[in-house]
Amino acid sequence: MAQNVTLYNLLISCPGDIKKEVTLIEAAVDEFNELYTETLGITIKTRHWSKSSYAQSGGKPQALLNEQFVNKCDAAVAIFWTRFGTPTDEYGSGTEEEIEIMLQSGKQVFMYFSDKPIPPSKINGDGYEKIQAFRDKYKDKGIYFTYSSDEEFKKMFFAHLSMHFLTEKRVSETANEYRSELKLLGIDETGRLTEEAVVCPFVLNAEISMKEYITSIKTMYQEISDMNVGGRSVTANTFLAGFTSPVDIDEDEKEFITAAAEQLECGLSDFFFELGNLNKDTLTSNPLSGPKLNGTSEEKQKYWKIKRLHETISKALEWAPVEKAFSGMNCIKLAIQNCGKAIDEDAEITFEVPKESLLTLGEFPKFNNAEMEYLLTDCDMSILFGIEGTSEYIEYSESEQNGRTPYGARPYGLPGYVPDYSDDFTDEIKDVFCYGFYSSEDKYIVKLKVDYIKHNTTVAFPTILFVKNEIDEIPYKITSMNNPDVVEGCIKVKS
Repeated sequence: MAQNVTLYNLLISCPGDIKKEVTLIEAAVDEFNELYTETLGITIKTRHWSKSSYAQSGGKPQALLNEQFVNKCDAAVAIFWTRFGTPTDEYGSGTEEEIEIMLQSGKQVFMYFSDKPIPPSKINGDGYEKIQAFRDKYKDKGIYFTYSSDEEFKKMFFAHLSMHFLTEKRVSETANEYRSELKLLGIDETGRLTEEAVVCPFVLNAEISMKEYITSIKTMYQEISDMNVGGRSVTANTFLAGFTSPVDIDEDEKEFITAAAEQLECGLSDFFFELGNLNKDTLTSNPLSGPKLNGTSEEKQKYWKIKRLHETISKALEWAPVEKAFSGMNCIKLAIQNCGKAIDEDAEITFEVPKESLLTLGEFPKFNNAEMEYLLTDCDMSILFGIEGTSEYIEYSESEQNGRTPYGARPYGLPGYVPDYSDDFTDEIKDVFCYGFYSSEDKYIVKLKVDYIKHNTTVAFPTILFVKNEIDEIPYKITSMNNPDVVEGCIKVKS
């Protein structure tokens, strides 16, 4: 997963005779990053003219280098051996200028002088004198060190690097700057985030409500009543009649549709179930796709409208007890927000609700076996009771590292056997409402875990919470992997 880190730029400044040490510096920085980037959120990037500069005109070489990357560095390491470097307009060498820029800016400079043996071919009297003079300039300031071997330099530099970047103050500053900042928010009736939790009427997240079902069914009744295709006439072609059979609406379907019409006070025309001369091909009809109908387009249309009406009424009757069971209930919607600069993981939210105010799973509406089967097999209860994501917050499932497994009907081998769905229903409800409920005197302690939450991100709770009586406020605590502190807060509740 992505991680926020604090980046420090380290300038490597040295004349052209320093080569091996540059490689050792790169290795030390790599080791530092390997050890501390993930654990402390600190990383160092080296900058050197050979890899950080680019061709640019319109200025003096050293001034361009300063602008390109020197001024942006947080610290520098400078090394001298046999050469002092090429003079600039203001200083004895580019390395000296870079050192002075860093020191004048109050930035750290690691300065080293090599006492390794000098091959005769590399002896430069003028360069050596300049180095000694520069060395004497800083001898009383305690900002440089000497070494006599590559191994000594490597150990010394890594120790100095670690001491500087791993000071308690720096680590603390980094941790405070790049850390999560978690809090609870409410979601109002319109789906907008609020600083308060809002008690609002509970509405199931269904594709269609009972009211919409009834409106649709009444419209279908009227459309069919207006379709008069006439009654059946005698088949003229006796040859064709041997390969076809008349199509009629089943008597049970007629009784079902008629009874529903009476309940809805929908008048049926005298010719409501008449289908004219509609017939079906007995030779080519497919049991899966339905009968191959022969007749006028209006006759066929009326037949399928009646079939859809029957299906819609059946679905409405299955849905009705579910919607009725939750009518008049109230709920609150909550979300956890990370407004910090770092991701967080394994966040556990603990909050308190008065017992008389919270409806627990044990007080969930009761359903008969057929209704439980319908809810398990035809509905997705994580959607019915869940909080849908918006542009302001994501759904709980998007924060889960291992998403929930939807209910799968168990295979029951015996034909005609109707299983008891009570245990399956209880398990599914507990899975959908994935809170921990704990009783404590006059309160319920409720816990919820959020696996992963990015910075500047809000995650909705998995489901609504049903409330029975008025709640004034909800005290909460949040603990998480990447925040050493326990976040405590209290969200007001607006009725």
